[in-house]
Amino acid sequence: MIEFVAFSLVVFLFFMLLVRYVRLSLKLTATTLELIRAHVDKNLIADKLSELAQEPKDKADPAAEAFLKFISDSRDWAYQYIDEVQGSLDKFITDVEPEILYFDTYGDLMSAEPNYNSMKKISASVKELKKLLP
Repeated sequence: MIEFVAFSLVVFLFFMLLVRYVRLSLKLTATTLELIRAHVDKNLIADKLSELAQEPKDKADPAAEAFLKFISDSRDWAYQYIDEVQGSLDKFITDVEPEILYFDTYGDLMSAEPNYNSMKKISASVKELKKLLP
């Protein structure tokens, strides 16, 4: 009888170890599959990153291109405006300068004239405008 109990205990322990081995084997298989999936995912991501790195970096943002065009156009408009203003000032000074030079030369003789003070102011203003021209 003791032999039967000992035999039953050994068989019970053997089956317990067998069940434990099967469970561990299933866990190891599942873990191995997860590791393989992770490795495949890593390779896919690495391939995608290498593709993205090889794409040309010239793809410009349309908003940035529009902004640069606006800046360029604004600069051109500003230069055009400056040229027009300088041309107008130059024409004004060319037209008025002989009269102003005459007034500066002989203006003291006309100090009794009613427009003397106005001509003095105009003469000073024309000289200020002349400083703005290149």
